[in-house]
Amino acid sequence: MQITAGYKNPYGIFFPKTDSAGHTRLTAEDINGQFTDHWEEALMDYNGSIEDANELVTIRLWDPMPLREGCDELLAWPLFTHQRTRWQSRRDYLDYMASCRNDGFTFDGISVRLPETSLLYLSLGRAVAPKAV
Repeated sequence: MQITAGYKNPYGIFFPKTDSAGHTRLTAEDINGQFTDHWEEALMDYNGSIEDANELVTIRLWDPMPLREGCDELLAWPLFTHQRTRWQSRRDYLDYMASCRNDGFTFDGISVRLPETSLLYLSLGRAVAPKAV
């Protein structure tokens, strides 16, 4: 989920993996924690707070390819405050994030106003399987 707050870069807020029924839940604590991590990671790149955030957010499927391609560089970074509440090491965090995308589905993304609802239902499409050669 992309949240705009301030006039610099938007914040990328990640939902946890879905369960076997396809559901996920993002708590206010997770959102606040991820805002904190953005500040720790790149203080000069962000200048808004959750209190200043625009109520219009964009939700799309996450593309893990940049993470997979830059994994060695990302391993040099420490875990940030909120990440340390969930993972034991940077490797654990990166392994989790790299596995967070099911390429069998597509979704163009959607912009919604929060907090119009506390529940959001998104319809994903099945990705077209590549033809065997």
